Amino acid sequence: MFRRLRMLHRTLLVIALTAFGLEAQAQGANTGQVSGRVTHAQGGQAIVGAQVRITGTNLGAVTDDNGQYTIRLVPPGDVTLRVTRIGFGEQSRAVSVAAGASASADFTLAPVAIQLAEVVTTATGEQRRVEVANAVTRVDAVKAVETGAIQNVGQVLATRAPGVQVLQGGLIGAGTRIRVRGTSSLSLSNEPIYVIDGIRVEAGAASRTTNISAGGTVPSGINDINPEEIETIDVVRGPSAATLYGTDAANGVIVITTKRGRVGSAQVSAYGEEGTITDVRDYPAAYSAWGAVAPSTASTPGCFPARRAAGQCTRFDSLTVFNPATDAQTTPFKDGHRRQYGAQVSGGVPAVRYFISGEKETADGIYTIPKFDLTRFRSQNVKVREEWRNPNTYDRKAGRANLDLTVSPKFDIAVHSGFTQSYLRLPSTENSVIGLGYNLLNGVGRRTASTSGYTSYTPGDIFQRVTEQRVNRLIASATPVYRPFTWLTGRANLGVDFTNRVDEQLCRASTCPAFSTIREGAKQDDRTTIFNYTADGNVSASVDVVPGLNSRSTLGAQLVASNANRNGAGSSRLSPGGSTVTQGAVPFADEATTVSRTLGAFFEQQMAWQERLYVTGAIRADNSSAFGVNFGSVIYPKASISYVLSEEPFFPSFDFLDQLRVRSAYGASGVRPGTTDALPFFGATQVALGTGDQPGVIFSALGNLDLKPERSTEFEAGLDLTLFHSRANLEFTYYNKVSKDALVQRILPPSFGTGATNRFENLGRVDNHGFEWLVQSQLVDLPAVGFDLTINGSHNTNKLVDLGTDATGKKIPPIIGTTIQQRNGYPLNGYWQRPYRFRDANGDGIIAASEITVEDSANFIGYSQPRLEMGITAGVEFWRKQLRLQAVVDHKGGHYLYNNGERFRCVSGGNCRDLVDLNSPLDRQARAVAGRLLGVNNTLRGFIEKADYTRLRELSLTLRAPENFARRLRTRVLSATLTGQNLGLWTDYTGIDPESSYGQGDVPNDLFTQAPLTTYVLRVNVGF
Repeated sequence: MFRRLRMLHRTLLVIALTAFGLEAQAQGANTGQVSGRVTHAQGGQAIVGAQVRITGTNLGAVTDDNGQYTIRLVPPGDVTLRVTRIGFGEQSRAVSVAAGASASADFTLAPVAIQLAEVVTTATGEQRRVEVANAVTRVDAVKAVETGAIQNVGQVLATRAPGVQVLQGGLIGAGTRIRVRGTSSLSLSNEPIYVIDGIRVEAGAASRTTNISAGGTVPSGINDINPEEIETIDVVRGPSAATLYGTDAANGVIVITTKRGRVGSAQVSAYGEEGTITDVRDYPAAYSAWGAVAPSTASTPGCFPARRAAGQCTRFDSLTVFNPATDAQTTPFKDGHRRQYGAQVSGGVPAVRYFISGEKETADGIYTIPKFDLTRFRSQNVKVREEWRNPNTYDRKAGRANLDLTVSPKFDIAVHSGFTQSYLRLPSTENSVIGLGYNLLNGVGRRTASTSGYTSYTPGDIFQRVTEQRVNRLIASATPVYRPFTWLTGRANLGVDFTNRVDEQLCRASTCPAFSTIREGAKQDDRTTIFNYTADGNVSASVDVVPGLNSRSTLGAQLVASNANRNGAGSSRLSPGGSTVTQGAVPFADEATTVSRTLGAFFEQQMAWQERLYVTGAIRADNSSAFGVNFGSVIYPKASISYVLSEEPFFPSFDFLDQLRVRSAYGASGVRPGTTDALPFFGATQVALGTGDQPGVIFSALGNLDLKPERSTEFEAGLDLTLFHSRANLEFTYYNKVSKDALVQRILPPSFGTGATNRFENLGRVDNHGFEWLVQSQLVDLPAVGFDLTINGSHNTNKLVDLGTDATGKKIPPIIGTTIQQRNGYPLNGYWQRPYRFRDANGDGIIAASEITVEDSANFIGYSQPRLEMGITAGVEFWRKQLRLQAVVDHKGGHYLYNNGERFRCVSGGNCRDLVDLNSPLDRQARAVAGRLLGVNNTLRGFIEKADYTRLRELSLTLRAPENFARRLRTRVLSATLTGQNLGLWTDYTGIDPESSYGQGDVPNDLFTQAPLTTYVLRVNVGF
């Protein structure tokens, strides 16, 4: 049987090759070809990787190691060739091709100072930048990785794309939050979607949702994507650009393209990084005022100056101060370490091109068991395990194999596959009474025999609770492209994103903090598999309607599906030495399955006039399993115009202006509801009937049969200028995004007779509008020295327009939390508190409770998300670009942050300086007293602070070996880069760090949160 199969396979292969050969011969008789060479204008060396295209067709080629190209099956007649390459000016040339003959066209490209992205990736494939009317930012991931200590995709995007906010946790392996053009949803995710090599992947917190808690820190799937394998990242901002990506794309799209093979001999690139991770933040000490507070006579902490001024302290004994973070015996901090090594090889022939890579990365965090605990453990004969000494570690192995096959001049296929295996260990830190942050900062201001200055539990106890996550992830795709005619192209993307995840948490018996029952021993084991599938295809026809007018029509369809299954098991009261679920006396288990499907189809029509005016219209229809059954399909339209005005004959000529483009776009997209939000669920209950209770069912969730996606429409307009012979590039964009049908949990009246108290309904509206700008400039470009400067920024205004109406037709009342409120006419997640005034009336330097006046109602304070964001990258180069010094500065402003950690110390713990020390500034005393000592009039207004900051995000020094020296060492490329990240901070925020935030929500929360870490990394790149 196997022999017959092999014979059949060989027969089919011969038939296919023969057919392709006959087809090529038949085509060759009626068509010609164009070949040539592309070289550098300043030396004549070959330019590798230049794209040569015949305009108005789908024919093209990429230059090889010698700069040569060949385009076959060219229709006879006059054609126009266009050559593009990043870093060089674009060129076009007319060539006459005869049937059965070969024409020649050589090109000489001159370098340009600004690396403009001539091509960007869209939902229908690659397009020239001038054709796309939306603001799409292309980030050169290769350059970012080689000149910075990049650990994940979030760090590649940080400060490099306008309108994109990147917020990362301080722990090793912590998740990354990315927001594009503000926050639009009250109830759903505001995360963009991610597309890798044409297929949808899960890269947000949803891929890491687990029942196991390590405080507030949540990993995210974006950390699985290896930045070393990425070629470019295109940031598609807003629904006007993301219409064709369909439902879920309203928050933007991150389009990632991995590296691919090239024509030529094998080239090997190897790299290695060694680095140090440290925490340079200052942690506040614990203060205690000891004395007798009426009616007690014992000496206890709490005899605050305000109480003494009010006569509530019958005796003041002493003031003590202690900081466990800075004491050599009690500090839990150490310097961490980061190591990364990898290699890549690429090459091939025109028919087969390959890229293969492999990498190993490890990182140890900044936590360890203090000397105090080690001494205690030795006296108790406790064996200190490795996972206790290093409670925050990360290990990742990644590999990728990409293959491009040209089966015939009409058919090619690209295969991409990447595999990641990772291990993450997280400690309990923020937002937890058994976390490190709480116990480090809430001590009694002096050493004690049991806790040595910590609150209740020491790091030696806390770190014995081991939380681990193991992930195996495969992202694979195939992209076949068929061109039956020069004017017609068919493309498909087929792929899978598969994740196998194991989450474990273990407290051995008689270990861990003595909180609740966990010291009795507990083990939890969750096993999760997630399948994400993508299958889409489109057919595109490009024809010249009349000379100078080109029409490109694209028809496509897409299926995105997800299937997630989780099985959890656990037990408590473990036997001595036990570490498995089966060794517990009280077992428990649960499971969950989530299935979703979204099917969409689209049509796009573009008309191009004289390659300067591009008018595009499109429409997409989607249906999803998350929609209510009474709701059908959703329709998303799109229209845009891009006009290179400077190409018009009537446009005046200016020496300083190279190109002027105006653009405008309108489009819609959406965010689908939660997978089960529309579904009703039932729960068991007991019903009194007759002589006794009878079993029955009741709605536990009412569901909503009319539920539909949140819908966002956006208008965008922009202006692009290229100046001073490509030495400067300016982009300005205005956008106005309106999100309707926002999901709001409507309270259900008791008359509904259900067990559910609320359900999601499409009620709200949220608006975002703002400006974005990007300035790229090469100010100095001389052989001896060069200086380049890039500035990008954005300013956003957010407003909750309407929360909708309740079941009786009345306006839904504001959603009021402790510090956050949702009110019509104000931004989402805005801060609200009652203002207060204070005055030191008697001049004694103490703010007493009687000297503070609090207003009756809460007032709006400000945004919880930055309104203004700017990134500045400046580089200086010497000696023909062999030495480069680069600095990246990040600024965020126009927002506030709830200093929840200091609030807890002052209001709940009573050990902050502002409450205890007479030398504390009066305004700081007032906020502490107003938060703690006013009874029913307490207000937290003083702890909601302006959080504007400027950070020196990155400083790097790169040394490249001269070419002749590299050749002596038999290397192609040799460079070394020394990089520091998070080196400086300028802010008025009084907390530990204004960028501190845990979790994956949309409201930053600084509650004993680990601040961003400082890293120093030495990287060496070698190419053969």
